Amino acid sequence: MRNCKGYVYLELIAAFSVCIFLILTILPILEKVMTDRQNIIMRTEAHHLLYERLTAFMEGEIQGAEREFIIQKRSYRMIWKDDVDSSGKIEGCVRYEDVSGKSESICDTATK
Repeated sequence: MRNCKGYVYLELIAAFSVCIFLILTILPILEKVMTDRQNIIMRTEAHHLLYERLTAFMEGEIQGAEREFIIQKRSYRMIWKDDVDSSGKIEGCVRYEDVSGKSESICDTATK
């Protein structure tokens, strides 16, 4: 340890560059995880809304009319479509935009 001049700065730069490299590789992964988490929350809310409305329709509590719902500042549109082959079924769809702005749709059928 007699002659250790100048190596402190070199070690400091090496450690700093390793830390920057780790941060730059972890941040995009963290952003993707947070976006996917928000999308899963929105998809779960859409599923819940769809099955709640389909159940209410089957029990005769509501009519099949297009309607927009706001749940936790997110907009969901409920759309009803009559079945073409006249089998007595109606299709309910929930449409929404995910975090990245992509339009998503979840559909299921119910008996009138």
